[in-house]
Amino acid sequence: MTTPIIGFIALIVIALIGWGVAEMKNRTITFVHSEDEAEGEKEMQEAYEENGSKELSLHDLLERNYTKGYKSV
Repeated sequence: MTTPIIGFIALIVIALIGWGVAEMKNRTITFVHSEDEAEGEKEMQEAYEENGSKELSLHDLLERNYTKGYKSV
């Protein structure tokens, strides 16, 4: 066999091993949101409902931007 074919086969084998490790890790570790994240989700839901259950446009977001340099202080 030539060197490029051996390299390609090695790449495939390494990729399959990495994929297998990632799949096993995904099945053994369960993700749980923290209380802070749950609280943030609640705030986001309240803001969403406050705006009539619609997403804000870019224009609306820029109007409510509180990071405008010295004006924000």
